[in-house]
Amino acid sequence: MRGLRENWWVFLALAGFLGYLEPLPSCLRLLNLLFLWPLLRALFRRERQPEGEKVPEAPLPPAADGKVLFWGRFTASMILLFLRPPALAGQLLQFLGGRRAAPRALESVSSYQQKARYSLPFSGEWYVLNGSPDEGSSHSWDVVAHRYAYDFVVADGALRRWREEAKGRELGDYLCYGEPILAPSNGVVVAAEDGIRDAPRPGTGWADPFARHIAGNHVVIEHAEGEYSFLGHLIPGSIPVNEGDRVSLGQEVGRWGNSGNSSEPHLHFQVQVRANFFEAVGLPVAFDSVSVDGNEPVPNRYLQRSTRVRRA
Repeated sequence: MRGLRENWWVFLALAGFLGYLEPLPSCLRLLNLLFLWPLLRALFRRERQPEGEKVPEAPLPPAADGKVLFWGRFTASMILLFLRPPALAGQLLQFLGGRRAAPRALESVSSYQQKARYSLPFSGEWYVLNGSPDEGSSHSWDVVAHRYAYDFVVADGALRRWREEAKGRELGDYLCYGEPILAPSNGVVVAAEDGIRDAPRPGTGWADPFARHIAGNHVVIEHAEGEYSFLGHLIPGSIPVNEGDRVSLGQEVGRWGNSGNSSEPHLHFQVQVRANFFEAVGLPVAFDSVSVDGNEPVPNRYLQRSTRVRRA
């Protein structure tokens, strides 16, 4: 009974599929929107920062036209996503895979002994926009695949991700767009999906609901038994590797883009226990020789959001 009480929203959301059947009313499909409940809960939890923690808020680009319109467009794109059967099927796969993976989720970095050694998947200085190895500031703690994931961008001193003179309406306005993505360790490519468009209208809050994969173009690399890196939202046509290719640390595997359900160019990076994105358990990853906020490089460093990081 406890499981029923905690997961009431699952059963109501699944009931929404009845709206696709004749002669039941199509308005039942709106119940599918309850699949957004974990996302809303995660956003609410993020707002409740630990006492004393002062995390700078990254500004929205001028293209957003303010928070209300930005989040209004984001919500509208999510509604469209959940009303499209193919996209909804992908969300359902992620939900069901996450439920199966949940019993194997790791509760802390001390729960796992890392096998491979990892470097940051880029050169130069980047900003950790989202992600930390602790629950309070995790990328998405309740989504076990993304529990230890990171979103990386390039940001200036005012945390603008776009060029100061630009509005953030064009992909080329963003400082990270088109920059090389590098293999974080030696390994073998086990998946490389390409051909998904960059989401249109960057910076406005629009997250492309018509993309066939929520992470857009992506590369998955096996580095050790049970350790796979996932690099998502790459530019279409930018992936020079194929499934079965061996890659070396620092080798280019794609370019920074905005494909999939992305509201502005960034890199989604995570290490996971299996290749399948929808059934993965996220793993905490400590990076080799990384400089944080301009300090001396240290080995085996877990990253925190709102920090600037650089490969030594």
